[in-house]
Amino acid sequence: MILRLPIAALTRALIALLVLTAAAAAAVPLSGNTVVDEQTDSAKAGGDPLGRNTPQGMVKGLMAALAKGDYERAERFFEKGLVYVGAGESIPLTATANEFHKVLDRAGTIATPAEISPSPEGDLNDGLAPNLERFGTAKARDTEVELLAKRVEHNGEAPIWLVSAETRAAMATLSRVNAREPTEQSLLNQVPDGPSIAGTPISHWLVLLLAAGISIIVSIALVSLRRPFFRLLKWEREETRFAKFIDASATPLRLLIAALLFFAIVSSQSLGLPLLARYYSIFLAQIVAGIGLAWLVWRIAETASAYALDRLLQQGQNTAYSIVSFLKRLIQAAIIVVFAFVVTRSFGIDVTAAVAALGLGGLAIALGAQKLFENLIGGLTLVADRPVQIGDFCRFGNALGTVEDIGIRSTRIRTLGRTVLTVPNGEFSATKIENFTSRDLFWFHPTLNLRYETSPEQVRYLLQELRAMLYAHPRVSNEPARVRFIALGAYSIDLEIFAYVYANSYDEFLEVQEDLLLRCIEIVNKSGAGFAFPSQTLYFSRDGGIDAERTRTAEEAVRTRCDSGSLHFPFRQ
Repeated sequence: MILRLPIAALTRALIALLVLTAAAAAAVPLSGNTVVDEQTDSAKAGGDPLGRNTPQGMVKGLMAALAKGDYERAERFFEKGLVYVGAGESIPLTATANEFHKVLDRAGTIATPAEISPSPEGDLNDGLAPNLERFGTAKARDTEVELLAKRVEHNGEAPIWLVSAETRAAMATLSRVNAREPTEQSLLNQVPDGPSIAGTPISHWLVLLLAAGISIIVSIALVSLRRPFFRLLKWEREETRFAKFIDASATPLRLLIAALLFFAIVSSQSLGLPLLARYYSIFLAQIVAGIGLAWLVWRIAETASAYALDRLLQQGQNTAYSIVSFLKRLIQAAIIVVFAFVVTRSFGIDVTAAVAALGLGGLAIALGAQKLFENLIGGLTLVADRPVQIGDFCRFGNALGTVEDIGIRSTRIRTLGRTVLTVPNGEFSATKIENFTSRDLFWFHPTLNLRYETSPEQVRYLLQELRAMLYAHPRVSNEPARVRFIALGAYSIDLEIFAYVYANSYDEFLEVQEDLLLRCIEIVNKSGAGFAFPSQTLYFSRDGGIDAERTRTAEEAVRTRCDSGSLHFPFRQ
C-alpha cells in the first residue's frame, strides 16, 4: 500500500528533515589539532575563559572539547586533587577525559543545556548540596553513576564548576568494568563505518537521516488517522470541537510527534549512537519539540477563542467579543514570552536579571497605567455582569443612547442626537445604568385632569368605562390595571391610570400608548366632561362682617354642653 502524502505535507516534512539532521553537524568533531583562542572565550559570562562559571557553561565547554577530540582541554573541566588508583596502576590525568568519553559513548547520557541551570549558583532546589549539580548519568552492568558538577574556588577568583573528583573516580571504575565486559552489539556496530564526512562516519549520518525520516513519516501517518477515527465515531462532517481542533492543529502535532519520536530513537542505547551525536540530536529535538508545543498551544488558544465567540454570538452576548479577542492575544503573547524565555535559557543566556528588571519596570508601568487597568477591569465587569449589551438603549447618568460597542478600554454609545459618546469602561461600569431594552413590560401611567364642573356621577361613569377599556385591551396586562380618583387638585379633579403594556420595543409601546390615550379622550368626551386647564377663579363680594345672632347661638350651645358634660374637650371646665 502506497502512502500518499500531500505536497504541502511533503514540503513541511523536508524542512523538518533538514532541521533535524542538522543535529549531526553539531556532533561533528573538527579534524586536526585546532587550537582554540582563549581570548575569544574570555568574553563569556563571569570572566572564565572556558565558561565554567555556570553548570550549563561547564557542560557545554566540556562537550565542545570532547567533540574536537581535545582531551587536554577537556581535562580543565575536571576537579584536580584526586587520581584514581586501582589494581596497582594509576590512570593518568591526560587519559581520564578520554576514558570519560568512552564510558559515556557506551552507556551514558548528558543533560542538554535546556535541562541545566545557567545560573552561577546552580539549581538550589534539586535536592543536592548547594555546591553540587547533576548533569547526567552513566551505566555499567547494574551500576549507575550520577554525574555531578562541583563548584570550587579557582585561584582566588570567582568560583567555577568542574566535574567532581568523586564522579571522576566513579567513571574510572566504570571504565575498568567496561574493559572486562564484551562490547554490546548495537545496530551501528553491525554496520561498517564507511568513509567519514567532516570527521563523522557516514553510518552515523545515515542513521540520523533515517531516524528523522521515520519520525516524520510516522507522525504524518498518525495525524492522518483522524479521518478514519471520525468516520468510526460517525463524525463524518467533522463539525465537532475536537475535529476542528485536530484540523487546525495538524501541522504542529506532526512537528511535535516527529520531534518526540526522533528523541526516542536517538536516545535508545540499542541504536549505538555515540555520546556527542545523541547529545546534540536530543538537544535539537527538544528545541523542535518546544516549537511544536508552543505552536500547538497557540492553535488551541485560537480554536478555543473561536468556539467561545461562536457560542457567545449565538447567545446574543455580543459584548464579550472584544474581551475574548483581547484574552486570546494576551495568551498568545504569554506563549511567545515563555517560549523565548525557555529558548534563551537553553542557549546559556541567564534572563533572571532581565526578568527582575522587567518586574520593576512592570511595577512602574502599572503605577503609571492605573486608569488603563481600571478600564480593562471595568470592561471585564461589563462582560461578567452584562448590565448592557451591544444594541441596548440605556440611560447612564444624564445621557441616553444606544450601545454600539464595548471595547477593551471604552464603551461607545450613539446618543439621541446621533453623536457617538465614548465613555471609559471604569467610569461606565461604576455609574448607574438603566437598561430600557431589557425590560419586559412598559409602564402606562397618565393622569387625567378633569374640570371641577364634572359631577360625581360623571366621575363614577369615567372610572367604570376607563377600567373596562383597560381590561378589554389585548396589549394591556390586567395585573395590575387600575383607574383611581386620587386627588382634588388646585384646578382639576385627578384620575390616575396605572397599567403595564406588552411591547417588544419602545417604538411599539409608543404605538400602543397612542391608541390608549385616544380611547381615553373618547370616553371623557362621551361622558360630557372635559379636561381642565390651569386656571384661577376670583370672587368679588362686599364684606358683611360677623353675624352677631349666630355668634350668640354658638356660645349658648357651648355653655349648655359644658354644663351637661357632653362637650368633647374634657379639660375644659
